[in-house]
Amino acid sequence: MIYRYIISLALTIAAALAAAQDTGGVPRALLSKFKTGVNVTRWFCYVGDTNDENHFRTYLTGQDFAEFKRLNVTFVRLCISPEVVYDDGVPNAKNLTLIDAALDRFEKAGIAVLWDLHDNGQLKLDEPDHDNLGFVKFWEAIARHYKGKRESEVAFELLNEPQFNKNPEVWYALQEQTVKAVRAIDSRRTIMVASTSWNGVDTFVKMAPLPESNLVYSFHCYDPFFFTHQGATWAGDQQKAFRDVPFPSSPEAVASMIDQIPSQYQGTLKWYGEQRFDARYLLGRIAGPAEWGREHHVPVVLGEFGAYPPVSPVVSRTHWFEAMRAALDAEHIPSAIWGYDDALGLGRQMKDGRLQLDPVTLKAFFGISEG
Repeated sequence: MIYRYIISLALTIAAALAAAQDTGGVPRALLSKFKTGVNVTRWFCYVGDTNDENHFRTYLTGQDFAEFKRLNVTFVRLCISPEVVYDDGVPNAKNLTLIDAALDRFEKAGIAVLWDLHDNGQLKLDEPDHDNLGFVKFWEAIARHYKGKRESEVAFELLNEPQFNKNPEVWYALQEQTVKAVRAIDSRRTIMVASTSWNGVDTFVKMAPLPESNLVYSFHCYDPFFFTHQGATWAGDQQKAFRDVPFPSSPEAVASMIDQIPSQYQGTLKWYGEQRFDARYLLGRIAGPAEWGREHHVPVVLGEFGAYPPVSPVVSRTHWFEAMRAALDAEHIPSAIWGYDDALGLGRQMKDGRLQLDPVTLKAFFGISEG
């Protein structure tokens, strides 16, 4: 009898160890919620007045949470700008309380949260010889604030889209240092980590996994960029000049457009057509990080993706979102669209008291017909 007990115990321990390895040490209660996600971009990020307490308390409505349910949203990436919460390496106590109130609302809805420090270069972490001790101290303070709380609901995302193009080793050292600092305070917290160069696919598949466990690895994908960011005013003069760029691409599809754009950009558009970007291309882009995750036995999440709508052909945007949906399903990669309340994704708007979402994205990616 005792031998059967020992064997049963050994099998139980082995199964537990195997399960931990399969998840990279991420608790299954949290990992199971990383399925369908959205970026919430304008609650605590891209806000005009960082002292607008009414905005922070009332931004999302009951209609929004009804939409989350309809979309089967299981997690959100809550983008939090340094201007809102980061006071020279110290969390802004008042706004942190308001963020916690937002977390309460998500928890009540059964939605997990990626607590994303959404830096867009404000922190200047990659400047030469920059003192990044404040960044580490900030996350130590956040770790103390949440220790023992929301372990199955909240994961920390240390930094949005690290750049560090000239000094990638600085980011990887800082990231590992920060993970260790958080874990020294809160050993059970799940942390999301990223690669350099805006956390793109190409740097992600080359990064070395960290020695710590209980990490989720994130990458972003807006490929092909000349399609997804056509007309985007923030993406450079070339992108701003493009319009009606098709997906899939081919020389024939762009031939009539080349003479319609400034001459200095015509070569790029011709190249775009020659590449024949299509659904197989997107599948390959998603397959790379997915294979990397399987190789290293860690969970991988697509943290951002989308296509800017103002000058993008509706048919092409439909094809792109359908191709992205198929690629993610094929590789079993959880994802968070950019964004629920921003361009490139669902583009939430309130009109006459009624919440509206982008019908192309709803249909092509979520399989939902409006109305």
